Amino acid sequence: MISVAVRDLRNNTADVIKKVREGHVVVLTSRGEKIAQITAIDHPRRKFLTPQEVMGIPQTDPRLRTDLAALGNDDTDTLGPIQ
Repeated sequence: MISVAVRDLRNNTADVIKKVREGHVVVLTSRGEKIAQITAIDHPRRKFLTPQEVMGIPQTDPRLRTDLAALGNDDTDTLGPIQ
């Protein structure tokens, strides 16, 4: 467990977050009094699924696999606006 004053957190946020990501528990203090605890989230969530994961999802639209394969470049950036 690491104790960090609120002022030090404000001045060194990136360093404190790095310690939390490494698995340390950080206790915030103000004038020597413990006021909060920062811990890492147990299971961070990914923002995006890989193409392989998308293909493994049970489909409600049987044409989805064909549509995804037609994209070919693994993104929709080149499709343009919906008409």
